[in-house]
Amino acid sequence: MKIGVVGDLDMTIGFRLAGLVDVYEVKNNNEAIDALKKLSSREDIGLIIIPEKIGESIRDELSKLNKFVVEVPDKNGPIVRENDPVKELVRKAVGIELK
Repeated sequence: MKIGVVGDLDMTIGFRLAGLVDVYEVKNNNEAIDALKKLSSREDIGLIIIPEKIGESIRDELSKLNKFVVEVPDKNGPIVRENDPVKELVRKAVGIELK
């Protein structure tokens, strides 16, 4: 299985330098959606990496994809959320309730 990447110039350069070839540089949400559709239609792509900020802005489109998509922080760092859903799930799983 191959890895596909959709992101801005800085992100795509890094992944190209790491040897990935299925890399799409995008400048807006429409370009990102088109690139994601191309990657998700391919049988050989098993994982798609995108920046968190793109993921946040096209959440509905991401939910329609049939591939595993990983959102990573961009060069500006992670998105800070007041209620991190992963932390909430872990706290519930270990029995810690938030007030």
